[in-house]
Amino acid sequence: MDWDAYAHTYPQLDDETTVPPLLRRVLDDSAGRLIDVGCGEGALLDRLRETYGEAWSLTGFEVSTVRAEKARGSGHTVLVSGDGVVPVEDGSFDVTTACHVIEHAPDDEVFARELVRVTRPGGLVYVETPVKLPGAWYFRRNPQAGWVLDPTHVREYRSAAAVDEVLTRGGLAVVAEDLTPITYPLAAAGLLVRRVLRLPVSTARPRGLAARAVPIPRYRQQAVLARRPEAAPG
Repeated sequence: MDWDAYAHTYPQLDDETTVPPLLRRVLDDSAGRLIDVGCGEGALLDRLRETYGEAWSLTGFEVSTVRAEKARGSGHTVLVSGDGVVPVEDGSFDVTTACHVIEHAPDDEVFARELVRVTRPGGLVYVETPVKLPGAWYFRRNPQAGWVLDPTHVREYRSAAAVDEVLTRGGLAVVAEDLTPITYPLAAAGLLVRRVLRLPVSTARPRGLAARAVPIPRYRQQAVLARRPEAAPG
């Protein structure tokens, strides 16, 4: 997959305005080092900086140079490696986040292990991913996964338990989780129409009706907070 070409074609639209509730449980009354693996154009990093200021030292990681440069343009530190291996030492971060990334990974268990590797023993990992309930359908297609929310999804999990199983096999202990509706930004529909009609694409932040989002039937977002176990006694 040419992630830079994809980034040029599909600029990210973030319709979230707050830090996810499960993640806030970890961050509100503490401080330390956090890395957002698959940070995209820096939307979550923006919200974390606005909410916590300098309490948390923030780092992003990307496989796409295009997205990394956009995040850096907002003042974030972003590491890049096309092979998906985060170029840091083991146990470098107190908290690791990966929002809507694991469904793109060629091997989800290998990806989970990488999240474990960069997190210190006893540290926390926060993951978000789509869950496709029975009867769900979306108009995009991936040869491996069928009809999906995004053509680069190589899998969409069919239950919350399936997500937990992958993280557990990767070496994490699930602490908390929630399942909420997935919404579709109306601005994304506008972008799709403009691409089909070959019209210029605006980079302005959506406003009014275009800033709203509607639920996607039978799709949910699984948010999981998990812990890397403490190192075994020597």
